[in-house]
Amino acid sequence: MTNEAPDPRSFNTWEDAFQFPVPVIRKLELQLRANANENREKLRTLVGASYRDLLGTAERIVEMEEHMQQVETTLGKVGQKCNSRAVDRIANNYSRLDRQWRARDQDRYAFASQMAVLQSCPNVMTRLLKKKGSSLLIAKILVMSRLLHKSLSQSTNKPPYVDQIRDQLASLRGRLLRRIDKQLSSPAADISILVENMCAFALATSSTPTDVLRHFHGVRKDAIADSFEHEENVQGFILKALKLCVKTLQDTQAIFPRRLADSLAKLKLQPLMRDPEIRNITELNLDIHERWLSDEARNYTPWPRHDELQRAEAEKLLKTWAKDAISVFLKNTKTALSRVEDLRAVAALRKELFETWLASGNRVPGLKSSAVLDDLRDVINAQLSTIVSKRAGELKRVSSAIATILERWPVDETNTNTSLWNTTTSSLDIGAGAETFKNGILTRTHGRTELVQRVVAAYETWTGQVLEVRSILKEMIDVRWDNDLGDDSADSDDEFGLDSKQGILSEDDPRKIDEAMQEALSKAMSELQKRVEGLITELAADAQVDAMTQAIFLVRVLREITDRHSRLALRSRGKDSDFRPFSSSLIEPLHLIVTNNVLKSPLSTYKSRLDKSASSKVTRGRILWEGNPQLPVQPSPSTFRFLHDLNQEMGRYGGDLWAPGAVRTIKRVGSKKLCEVLKTSVDMVTSRPVSSPREETTTPTPDENGVAVENVVYADTDVKKDKAVQLLFDILYLQRCVGLSDHSIPTQANFEPLLDTLSTAASLDSVAREKLAKSATDYRKRTYLLFALLS
Repeated sequence: MTNEAPDPRSFNTWEDAFQFPVPVIRKLELQLRANANENREKLRTLVGASYRDLLGTAERIVEMEEHMQQVETTLGKVGQKCNSRAVDRIANNYSRLDRQWRARDQDRYAFASQMAVLQSCPNVMTRLLKKKGSSLLIAKILVMSRLLHKSLSQSTNKPPYVDQIRDQLASLRGRLLRRIDKQLSSPAADISILVENMCAFALATSSTPTDVLRHFHGVRKDAIADSFEHEENVQGFILKALKLCVKTLQDTQAIFPRRLADSLAKLKLQPLMRDPEIRNITELNLDIHERWLSDEARNYTPWPRHDELQRAEAEKLLKTWAKDAISVFLKNTKTALSRVEDLRAVAALRKELFETWLASGNRVPGLKSSAVLDDLRDVINAQLSTIVSKRAGELKRVSSAIATILERWPVDETNTNTSLWNTTTSSLDIGAGAETFKNGILTRTHGRTELVQRVVAAYETWTGQVLEVRSILKEMIDVRWDNDLGDDSADSDDEFGLDSKQGILSEDDPRKIDEAMQEALSKAMSELQKRVEGLITELAADAQVDAMTQAIFLVRVLREITDRHSRLALRSRGKDSDFRPFSSSLIEPLHLIVTNNVLKSPLSTYKSRLDKSASSKVTRGRILWEGNPQLPVQPSPSTFRFLHDLNQEMGRYGGDLWAPGAVRTIKRVGSKKLCEVLKTSVDMVTSRPVSSPREETTTPTPDENGVAVENVVYADTDVKKDKAVQLLFDILYLQRCVGLSDHSIPTQANFEPLLDTLSTAASLDSVAREKLAKSATDYRKRTYLLFALLS
């Protein structure tokens, strides 16, 4: 066991303390004695505080007793004096005294109070205007200010300051009316705001509901007209104007006459100064000044003629305004759209305008929705057609570019052919699918010089604008109006059904615009043809040095335009087939200029060689003849050289020039000129005297290039016959290379007379001539790739 004393509070009985040893019990005793002393001190302190409180309470009871005695005494005296006669006497005395005081101070207090309230009214109105407070509350204060000003103006001692306040009120009235007009013209204002501002207008101007309706319509009409005054975002303001027009129709039907009449009637329920909104304005201090104000100001109650406007009259005014507003809108829309050149913007505006009108314009009194829709369509379609026609007319820039280039024809354009194997080709970038490399190859293959590309770029810009028109027309066709039109109006189906609306808006309108575009494109292409034809005529008539290069430039330009023209899918008038911009007869003079220049050098050289061969005493290549009898199987070197020179000359200006039309021209012209050259040689061969028979010898003779060719000299053979046979073969070969053919049958017009003359001179029968013709045909087949440009 320990000697520590336990907690006495844990004992259940006093006997539990004596179960511990004596020292522990002794400690418990000391602990209990200490606790008792401590508790005794606490109790003494508490008793002393309570005693002091009791003394204070006793003193207050004594004071209350004294006060009660005084109250009882006073009440006794009051009871003695509170009889009916005494009370009446006191009341009468107070009334007389009050009347004397009022009579003495009435004028002074009334003037001061009215002046104080009147001075506060402009400040209150200004504050409410700045903080965009209620227009109706401002109008009420304005009316109250008028009454106070009227009362003060009738005073004999009217101060000049009253007139200054009058001017302030007039200015504030103008600001209020402008604010009301701004609220009335706002398309975002809801019905409650509009009604409040209409009531404010009626109070501020003492207007009847009919006047309010006319003013509302006038404000909205001005707002619609003002929407067209903006120079930027014209289409956005046009749409806003139509929405405002439609909303005006809807607001008028919702407000007039019932809702406005009810709101005006509420103004009659109480005097203005009893209005809680006015009394809550602290600057007016009506709780102080009200009793000193005039009876007219304190008791004034607005009395607007709320039932003056009837429904029939309101509908009549609405019908008149609707017709006038729609007419103004259509007129201004037409004027505003004339400044818009963006076709896509006009098309988007068209969709939004139609959606707005079809969704909201079916219940408009006095207007037929379908008629308004037709008027809108006429205005929009007319502008779309104008833009389309203007875009088509931009094709004149292409002809202007061509004419400008020809007028300022550069000397560096004379070298029109760039070799495909130029070293710069190898340096082209081959990244990204070798796009640059491929474009470079195509540019050189097709002879697309910088000048040609300049014209092509102008044409492609124009083509892009035309293709954008087709894209927009397709979007117009793809629009589905079924869901957009709505069926919430019973009158809508009476005017036209959904199918007819779909057909009108998505079929008829795009078709009309497409027809306008087709007509404009045809006109533009016709003008381009005429302009190009005039340039070609001038070029053909003016035999200048640069005619060859200019003709090549025009050929390439017209070819590039023709290749790109198919994308327009332009139809000729009255036909469904594609319309080609430039006919072969138009381009033929250019081919003729190129042909004459290309043929000039080869023909001149060939003529010299033929003359030399005809005057020669030997027949070159005689040893190469085959068969029995021996006949030539290949042309003479001069003929072969002529074809080679001609092919080289054609390639020097670019292989892209020699399209079928150009090849046909060079064959037609070349055949004729070639026959003129050959006729001289034929005459020389056939007119030469016959030599006497001599021994046969072989003699090496150099040709025109200095190469030794073994020629057979027949001492005892007719040289005239051999030369005629060789020349006959040359002409047959040339006929197949240069002559025109129809269904693979050579044309006989130019060559046949020469062939007949040579056949007679050579004494060839039909079998030998057929053999020569077959040999010439076979040799043409073997060598046609050598002269591919003539194929």
